[in-house]
Amino acid sequence: MAENMKTALVLGGGGARGAYEIGVWQALREMDVKIDIITGTSVGAINGALVAQDEFELACKVWKEIQTHMVVDKRLLRRENTPLKNLLSRYIDETKVRDSQSEFGLVTVELPGFVPRHFYKEDIPKGKLIDYIVASSSLFPAFRAADIDNTKYVDGGYLDNLPVGMALKRGATHVVAVDLSTAGIVQKKPLEEAKNLIIVHCKWDLGDIMEFDGKNSAKNIRLGYLDTLKAFGFFDGKYYTFAKGEMDKRTLKSAETAARVFALDPQILYTRDSFRRQLSATVLSYQKETEAEVQSFQEQVKRHSLEKELLLSLLKKINQKSLALVIADYLKNNPDVRDSLLAKPVPLIFKEETRAANYLLKEGIL
Repeated sequence: MAENMKTALVLGGGGARGAYEIGVWQALREMDVKIDIITGTSVGAINGALVAQDEFELACKVWKEIQTHMVVDKRLLRRENTPLKNLLSRYIDETKVRDSQSEFGLVTVELPGFVPRHFYKEDIPKGKLIDYIVASSSLFPAFRAADIDNTKYVDGGYLDNLPVGMALKRGATHVVAVDLSTAGIVQKKPLEEAKNLIIVHCKWDLGDIMEFDGKNSAKNIRLGYLDTLKAFGFFDGKYYTFAKGEMDKRTLKSAETAARVFALDPQILYTRDSFRRQLSATVLSYQKETEAEVQSFQEQVKRHSLEKELLLSLLKKINQKSLALVIADYLKNNPDVRDSLLAKPVPLIFKEETRAANYLLKEGIL
């Protein structure tokens, strides 16, 4: 059975968000997942070529040093593809891609008929690999349509932004697909046909697809790495990453809500204890910074605790963190309120803040 297993890595399009795919690759390397087939669209085609070359350190270097001007000419009336082609020419080695044991394919869209074109590396004339990768990445109108031998092409994401079907045609039995959550079209049928499919995607906003920045790329690499390990069941969490099995589902959901409200760093792998320490420190720091403001609102809430409309009006005037603290203080000093005022209107209107407040109280942080 294992001898017939073929694993595909399918990389979606998403411009500057593409660093996330390098983090996915990092996790697959650490898990010793052998990648037999690589298919990609747009930036996924670029990253796919680097995966085929098996040059992980080079890929990290490229993404951490990349800037917008290195990819696209943003001058008005000049939407040249030349900067991108020059960049790819420095880092993509066509010979290594062709000699790779991994199959490699990409998607582009032919004009004027707007026809999807799926090219495997053996379909691409020698010496033209980078041209076809540029064609797959030519997001019109940010880029001009690519011209290859008098045929024009634009970004493959317009018609097939997650080319799982290409991988299945080459006999993939297991597929890891990376969805960068962009506006491109994802073909649904191949997703339904893939029997062993893991889709890795991020709950966080990975940034503007046309703004390339090394610092943001480093963050996205880390998120891609953690999300992949969660997708394979090594860690728990959705927005955040927690050691496996340390919290039940309900506690985990509340912990993540509190983390989001107080803007904890999603790049950290938390144990239950380290998470509690970090959350406690963040809450304490925020309390000190805004002590006067929060105290003022707490006093107003206490004075008008039975006037529902006024209470809701007061709560709407403060930010999410302060609101969670005010609700927690109110619950702590009014233990019977769960059966009255906060039983319906406040949790419905301020759902996340109330859940975070309950978690802070349950864990003894407040």
